[in-house]
Amino acid sequence: MPAYHHESPTRHPSTDPADWPEIDLYLRKSKVVREGEKRDITSIRTQEAEGREWAAANHYRVRKVWIDNLSAWSDVARPGFDNALAAVLDDQVPALWCFALDRFTRKGIDDIGPVLGKARVIFHWERLDSSDPNDRRWIIDRAEQAREYSERLSYNIRTTKRNQLKNGQWSSQPPYGTEATKDRKLTNGDLWPVVLHIFRSLADGISARTLCKALNSGPSPILSPRGAEWGVSTISYIVHNPVYEGWQTMRHPERPLQPIPYRNENGDRVRVWSEEGTPVPHELAVRARQMLTGGTRLPVQSVGSNRKRHLLTDLARCSGCRGSASADGQSHRCIRHRAGQSCSAPVSVNRKVLEPWVVEAWFSRLNGAEIDDPLLIVAAERWTGYQHPETAEQLADAVAALAAAEAAVQRLAKQQADGFFEPPFDTHLPKLQAEARAALVAAKQKVAEAMPKRLDVSWLLEDGSIREAWGRAGHELRRELIRLLVRRVVVSKGHRGIPFDGMSRVEIHWLDEPDPWAAQEEDSAEV
Repeated sequence: MPAYHHESPTRHPSTDPADWPEIDLYLRKSKVVREGEKRDITSIRTQEAEGREWAAANHYRVRKVWIDNLSAWSDVARPGFDNALAAVLDDQVPALWCFALDRFTRKGIDDIGPVLGKARVIFHWERLDSSDPNDRRWIIDRAEQAREYSERLSYNIRTTKRNQLKNGQWSSQPPYGTEATKDRKLTNGDLWPVVLHIFRSLADGISARTLCKALNSGPSPILSPRGAEWGVSTISYIVHNPVYEGWQTMRHPERPLQPIPYRNENGDRVRVWSEEGTPVPHELAVRARQMLTGGTRLPVQSVGSNRKRHLLTDLARCSGCRGSASADGQSHRCIRHRAGQSCSAPVSVNRKVLEPWVVEAWFSRLNGAEIDDPLLIVAAERWTGYQHPETAEQLADAVAALAAAEAAVQRLAKQQADGFFEPPFDTHLPKLQAEARAALVAAKQKVAEAMPKRLDVSWLLEDGSIREAWGRAGHELRRELIRLLVRRVVVSKGHRGIPFDGMSRVEIHWLDEPDPWAAQEEDSAEV
């Protein structure tokens, strides 16, 4: 090993730091620190302190500190490294300091070659200087050693993880609500009751948005896996993660953040839970996913109650924040604004003008329907649900299962078209296709068995019969009739002195049309 050139080749006798030449520092932390995690930057601070101490001892002024939070081996762009290297090679700065060669690169001569004999890069730990011809061989040798070590380490890690996948061992941090045993199997953790509560709530028909509000509120709100408030995307991630049913997972080839079940060389799923652990029952998980992704929610009991006294209670929503516009005296007002929370355009509308407008829109929607209009089918099915709740619940489950089975077939076809089942993964395809076809056939059979044999829609076809039924109905039945067709009533903020105009202020979301809010939430979650 050559003697370390602790002093720069050119002496700088001036004691005024303003006269000293400049130097940049390049710092790198090996482990990626993800957003939301507690940051531990001790090693970065240590590197910077060492660099500044070296610079002062050798009469250099630190111009800029470049930092990367990425692997020196990764092919992912390292902006700090690229900028630091460009600065010293383009003579923007006469020297670059790096704590150690393996912090600079682990790609051997590929990254080292450009600086040898062309720029001054100080490798502090190895006591090497790229501008010194005597250090050239040592730098190349150390760089190649770092490359070989990194390749061997990567190989060992890949081999270990591959074996852990096959053996049903969990190789990373245990998922939320679980903990790992000594043999890297998963079991129920202290927060497992929260996981079960999420699955059960969704399966019972509670929306993900309502569930998030419940988890985030109260005197002791429950923190999400990231230590912050719960969001719809976090709920969706947990419910769709196969690990909670007990299966080993792998990354989706197209969407790395979406785990999918791992299958071994025989195409079989691998259990990752210990024998003592109890994962989420399959039926509960399927039901929760169906309801989360828009499964039909037919009522199993009357929606009328002492708490829901007004016609549009739980239907009226504020367009400013999408929160409830609950009844307050003679008006529907934004509940967030009433609670002192922020809303971009809080709504307040008199019930005496809003309710008649919505009822007339309900009449008009039915009057304009044809005999084969899907809206009438929806209304008839829901009306059957009020009269025969047990049959309605069976039909809801069957329809949701059919939608899930059709989506699985489409997803499998897309994966095949995208080349996901190229060799050696093509051995799994026949088994997956057979499973998907069997599930689809079974779901269609269940829908046929649960579908009512006769749906009477005649009373919905004439304006006179509809208005007569409305006139005879009591308050609770009117609430149910409105909800045969309406998903929600979104009201925008009005302006003082301007009369109520339903056409410009009210947007009705009908049940036979795609839910625009659900589609927007899915887009936001993907982004």
